[in-house]
Amino acid sequence: LKGGFEVTSQSDSVMSGHSAQPGPVALVGAGPGDPELLTLRALRKLEAADVVLHDSLIPEEVLNFVPKAAKLINVGKRCGDVKDRGLQQQEIHELMLVNSRRGCKVVRLKCGDPFIFGRGGEELEFLAEHQVPCEVVPGITSALGAAASCQVPLTHRGFSTNHLHFCVGQSKAKSLPDLQWSEMAKRAMKQTAVFYMGLKLLDQICAKLRDHGAPDDTPMMVVESATSSREQSIHATLATMPDEIVKQQFGSGGPVLIILGPTASFPAHLDRLQRSGELQKDPATKRRRLTEADQISADAADA
Repeated sequence: LKGGFEVTSQSDSVMSGHSAQPGPVALVGAGPGDPELLTLRALRKLEAADVVLHDSLIPEEVLNFVPKAAKLINVGKRCGDVKDRGLQQQEIHELMLVNSRRGCKVVRLKCGDPFIFGRGGEELEFLAEHQVPCEVVPGITSALGAAASCQVPLTHRGFSTNHLHFCVGQSKAKSLPDLQWSEMAKRAMKQTAVFYMGLKLLDQICAKLRDHGAPDDTPMMVVESATSSREQSIHATLATMPDEIVKQQFGSGGPVLIILGPTASFPAHLDRLQRSGELQKDPATKRRRLTEADQISADAADA
């Protein structure tokens, strides 16, 4: 352990001391979990890295792209971790700076996208203050990955959802965040709201929205470890989801998203369309419909 973090050194080739020119730092989004959703630019940054500071939830398959001669440093970032405090973030800043001053090419590898609830902005500010060259490589944020994997469109004209709201499900103090709850409740059936890191406060989120007038039957989906082999999800409503979470003992420690709005029920809609299509292909159903149509035509002629 170094500075409270797990350090995996695959070689001693990383330079010590200071370099005349600081090495570049890349804030890289690793995407929502599936290694195949890593961008080509992110892959190139990993393959060229001397040092990689990575979140705990980065899949091993992604870390395997890092050269054997590079240093892997697990900085332990994950929602709800007791170490996830301001001091820890400052230590991450220092690790980026120290390794850059050694002339290393540093990658700060983050889940999802660095600028969506990833504290990438704070890290970029720190690097700018210390004159460290920095590049940001976007990643597929978890909401988009979950939407694709679960087949839940975040906007859809037919469902009257033309607004999308990303919000955090808990504050820095681990309590409900200061959101415009009344406005969110008012628009519950007209937009899609995605809560990041909200599972522990799910019952409070649901109660808050219902207290402000959100319809009880507003569709809701909760998904864990989206796009990965461990993905699991529950579909319910604003009123029933808290009980469903308890009943199904949902949550095994992976990252969780809450999706609220009309399209959260889209998988059931797709199932209905599929069943309808299967009925239309059934020859017996077609014959039955033809017979009914003939009878209607005959009745009309008699009239």
